[in-house]
Amino acid sequence: MRMLLIGFLVIQVVGEVDSGEVILTQTGPVSGTDSRDASVVAFKGIPFAAPPVGDLRWRPPQSPESWSDVRVCDHFGPKSLQRKGYENGGQSEDCLYLNVWSLREKTATKRPVMVWIHGGGFTQGSGHQAGYDGTQFARRGVVLVTINYRLGALGFMAHPALSVESSQESSGNYAILDQIAALQWVRNNIAVFGGDPENVTLFGESAGGTSVYLLTASPLAKGLFHRAILQSPWLDPTIFRDLKEETANGPPVEFDGEEQARQVPGARGNDVLETLRALPPEQVLERMKQRWPVTTDGWVFPKSPRQIYADGDQHDIPVIVGTNRDEGTMFAPQNAFGSIGNYMMAMTERFGEHADKVVDLYAPQSQEDLRKVAVQQITDSWFIQPAREFARAMEKKGSPVWMYHFTKPVWGWMGAAHAAEIGYVFGNLEEPGPDDAALSGALMDYWVQFASSGNPNIDGQPSWPQYTMHRDQHLVMDKEIAPASGLRREACDLLDSIQFAADEAERLRRTVNATPTAANAAPE
Repeated sequence: MRMLLIGFLVIQVVGEVDSGEVILTQTGPVSGTDSRDASVVAFKGIPFAAPPVGDLRWRPPQSPESWSDVRVCDHFGPKSLQRKGYENGGQSEDCLYLNVWSLREKTATKRPVMVWIHGGGFTQGSGHQAGYDGTQFARRGVVLVTINYRLGALGFMAHPALSVESSQESSGNYAILDQIAALQWVRNNIAVFGGDPENVTLFGESAGGTSVYLLTASPLAKGLFHRAILQSPWLDPTIFRDLKEETANGPPVEFDGEEQARQVPGARGNDVLETLRALPPEQVLERMKQRWPVTTDGWVFPKSPRQIYADGDQHDIPVIVGTNRDEGTMFAPQNAFGSIGNYMMAMTERFGEHADKVVDLYAPQSQEDLRKVAVQQITDSWFIQPAREFARAMEKKGSPVWMYHFTKPVWGWMGAAHAAEIGYVFGNLEEPGPDDAALSGALMDYWVQFASSGNPNIDGQPSWPQYTMHRDQHLVMDKEIAPASGLRREACDLLDSIQFAADEAERLRRTVNATPTAANAAPE
């Protein structure tokens, strides 16, 4: 029997621990395993919440049960249930696990913490994909955390019966609540791994960047992180809808839940939740749609996220936000639009009275131009314009902002595609040449310096100008790193004006609908 002093608590460990030092978390002792570098220890598959199964399906995450024996954290927990790769296993509805990488060497000074949220459109992915290995960050003195969260219908489905059941009269957004629970775990436990709970940087890419955007807006996440990095946040307006009201983005999300429930035999009347929760998880994948919107529910998001930013109610923290030059190559079909005529009709359907301005800006000259136009429109409207809108909202709040644009061609014809920067950020490139190694080193320098100080500028790397609306500067990340300005300015200005007109129309619609008519007006 050995006695281990951890913090100021003494625990007894029976026998020898197979690998790694024993760390006492609030729920029980854990040991780690070797990382890819001898100086770094990894703790894989630590539960941060109870399994969201059975009666806990479609409920906010609950605290995990405590344990007394040492939990050997030498393998990753299951990824969230998802259609992609389901036949290969490694998935489970029991998915709320996180991973920690930290230096073995102990210091009196607590290290900055970085928490990574994976992408995948809220329908796929996990926190332990190979490219997210945290060894290189840990070598640089960061305590790196990656997390899983519920995906698809299990993470986002809303339904009137779920809202009635909730003490907050809310449903949906369970994935966002999972992320908040993971951040609460970090606040309560990261110090025993050498991390500073008062210096947490949240970062993520694609839907992970969207998550950072959302958590920076949610009052429930206030104080749980202190800096934020948004890599290619996916902010197409159609992914945000209201729980109970129809908006320009679509019908109430509860309506979607009712429609989905009708497709499940027996899911009727008072026992609808009992039936849905008894459904085997693989049938949730088969029977229910997996693409669900983020919900303005009055609790996680008291207002729509865009409105929270417009009103200046988001958290006041330093941020980095950036995009890649060729985001749209991953999403545009090869035979985009099919013909110039189809393109013109699609623009009219989407942009109405603004269609001519859009067509003039992108100006396809032939059918061969259409895919290039589709790529650029996706890049602009899903990523660059909303990223600039976010940067401007943060600057207006008074928060320091830095913007980047990654332009290094990485994947052949896809160029500087969506997610192409991740390997550089994590230092996990395979056999990089000198230019790639230098760019990766620079990105890691900037990210770690930002996590340490709230400002990415560091000796030995090109100066990164702070973003302001007036100067509109960003840092180009490529073989040559240099500041530039006016990123896709003409396109962003046009999309801003179209969005402003849509917002005004929506406000007018709501005002008209809320005004009593002569027939139903209350008597004076």
